[in-house]
Amino acid sequence: MESSVLEEKVFHKVMKNVPFGLVVSSEGRKRKVYYVNTMAYHMLGYTREEFIEKVQDGWSRFVDIDLRMVMREHHEEILTGESFELTAQTETKDGNKKWLSFRVMVSMDVISSQLKPVSYITITDVTEKVEKNRRYAREREYLRDCAARDSMTRLLNRGTMEDRIKEELESVAEGQNYAYIAIDLDNFKQVNDVYGHWVGDRVIMSVSNILREVYGNQISIGRMGGDEFAVFLPDVKDRMWIQGQADEVLYRLRRQKEMIGMAEEPTASIGIAFGPEDGTSFRELYHRADAALYQVKKEEKNSIAIYTMI
Repeated sequence: MESSVLEEKVFHKVMKNVPFGLVVSSEGRKRKVYYVNTMAYHMLGYTREEFIEKVQDGWSRFVDIDLRMVMREHHEEILTGESFELTAQTETKDGNKKWLSFRVMVSMDVISSQLKPVSYITITDVTEKVEKNRRYAREREYLRDCAARDSMTRLLNRGTMEDRIKEELESVAEGQNYAYIAIDLDNFKQVNDVYGHWVGDRVIMSVSNILREVYGNQISIGRMGGDEFAVFLPDVKDRMWIQGQADEVLYRLRRQKEMIGMAEEPTASIGIAFGPEDGTSFRELYHRADAALYQVKKEEKNSIAIYTMI
C-alpha cells in the first residue's frame, strides 16, 4: 500500500515538472478527462477546471484544423494503437496565438468494467520553432526573388527571363500564338553623357514602370541588360492589339520628358517576333525580335517593327 502511494506521488511530481502537457481522456460521445498535468493548461493560460471543460466539449475548441480529416488520415494508427503527430495553431485564453504539437495515441482500455477508447496526448509548445521556420522561409523566398530580379527596376533579370520563357514555351498548346517584344532605348549613351547617369537611371525606371502599367504584373517582363528590355506574351489572340500596346509604351515614354528633366523626349525602338512561325525557342525569338529592333534603329528609331523572314 505504501509503495503504491509513493509511486503515485512520484508520478504526479514528475508529471508536474515535465516540459510538455499531458492529457488522458476517454473518447466517444461523452468525453471524460482522467488526467491533465499543470503544463497542459498553463501553456494556454487556463485554470485546470477551464481547460478540462474545454477538452470535454471537444478538441475542435482548441485547434484550427478539421479533426474529422485527422481521424481519416490516421485511421490505421488509431485502430492499431500507434502514436501519430499533428501540429496546429490554437488560441490562448488571452487571445494570443500559439502553435502546439500534439502526439496522440489511442488505446482500448477497461474503464469501469467496460472497454473504451482512451487518448493519451502529449502537448508541446512549438511556437518559437514554427515562427523561426516561417522567418527562414520568408528570408529564403526574399533571397530567391532578389537573385531572380534586376536590382534597380525589380523586373526579371536576363537569366530568369530566359528560364521563364523556356517554361512558357514548353507548355504552349497546339495552335497557340505568342510574342516576344524587344525594347531598346534610343541614344541612351548620349542621355547619360549629356544629362548624367542619374537622369539615365530615371529613364530606365520610367520604362520599367510603363511596361508594368501596360502589360500588367502577370506577364513576364525583364531587363535584359543596360537599356534593353523584353516582354513575353504567352497567348496572343490579336496581333494588332499587341502592336497597339507597343505604341502605347512609346507614347507614354515620350510623355516622361518633363518628369525626367530632359530637353528632348526620351524614345525607344521596339522589335516584335511572333511564334510559332518566328521561332519556337527562346534563342530564335530573341534573335528575330532583335533583328526587327535593329531595323528600326537603322531607319528611324522611336518606332516598332515586326520581324519578317527575308
